[in-house]
Amino acid sequence: MIKTILKWAGIAVGVFVVGVLALAFTKPDEFRVQRSIAINAPQQTVFELVNDYRNWGAWSPWEKKDPAMKRSYSGPASGKGALYAWDGNGEVGKGSMLITEATPSKVS
Repeated sequence: MIKTILKWAGIAVGVFVVGVLALAFTKPDEFRVQRSIAINAPQQTVFELVNDYRNWGAWSPWEKKDPAMKRSYSGPASGKGALYAWDGNGEVGKGSMLITEATPSKVS
């Protein structure tokens, strides 16, 4: 009786594991995160703050979580192709961001 229960429990666990793995293999290797927000400020001011990574210290809360964080910048100073990389404590982690497009909005 116990052997039968253990056998079926083992089969159920095996089917579950295979199902989870099959589902994982159907997911893409890469993903994209995109956010939006309404900001009550002139568009040019906001664009200049986010288009140049060197300005991020003035407004990004992540910049203040680890003042000793190592930062590096490469590519153009701002706009398309600008790259920002960081390596910080456990709260901010390690990563990089690349501006792939930078076009100021025009509102009429």
